[in-house]
Amino acid sequence: MSETNSGESAPIIICGCKRSGTTALVRIMNDNGIMISNEWALFAWPSWQHKLSLRQWLENKRAAVDQDPWLQHWHLKIVLAGDEADKGFAPALHSVYGNRPRWTWGDKWSDYVFHVRDIKAHFPDAKILYIYRDGRDVAASMLRKGMAGSVAEAFRLWVDTIEAWRGWEKEFDHLAIRQEDLLGQPERVAVDIARYCSFPLRSADHAGYVVLGADAESPADYVSKNPFKHKGAYHDQFSDADIPAGAMRHLRALGYMEANALTEPAG
Repeated sequence: MSETNSGESAPIIICGCKRSGTTALVRIMNDNGIMISNEWALFAWPSWQHKLSLRQWLENKRAAVDQDPWLQHWHLKIVLAGDEADKGFAPALHSVYGNRPRWTWGDKWSDYVFHVRDIKAHFPDAKILYIYRDGRDVAASMLRKGMAGSVAEAFRLWVDTIEAWRGWEKEFDHLAIRQEDLLGQPERVAVDIARYCSFPLRSADHAGYVVLGADAESPADYVSKNPFKHKGAYHDQFSDADIPAGAMRHLRALGYMEANALTEPAG
């Protein structure tokens, strides 16, 4: 990995359970001139393990984007310029995304939450943004999107990410963001992000359109322009009695349910 630029070791890493708002954070950063790639880890991770060169996984990513309309919706067209892709991760990002107003760069992958120690080993100055959301809404969104085959599976995926975060939250400096705060108080969240990442941030207000899930793939997942009208919308997928005990504990600990709510959840 090239160390020719001091920004190389200080990416912004965005993670959290799927359907929790990670893409919204990418859009906020990119709209404010920060280079954040979207799920490049699927190709970058093997290169970190010395199985692929950066140029090889960039070519793989370009091929994947060219073949997938959904990826085309979220990614810029990947065009390699010169030999930048051979100089390190950040120069490669410049090669693809072009010059941005600031050198700050980063990557988003939901599952980075399981790999924070590895990330810190590779990028010791990385800034970690972790976003979480009411597990009931996450589970319902996963079910609507076909990302989970059952209520139990959807909650297991959410619980796994919460527990992974709890496993390192006191070990590494990071910023934890509630999706509900991003929706309800975007300007305050923008200030928090800017302060933590040490750069000016104009606004996070537009992120509501992303986190509410309004897209051509699943318009049913768009709930309302009122970001809190969706509370209870999960009832079209399951009832409170279907919530597994482990998920219930985390919902209470995170303040999403009162401690005395539903004392006998599903096992």
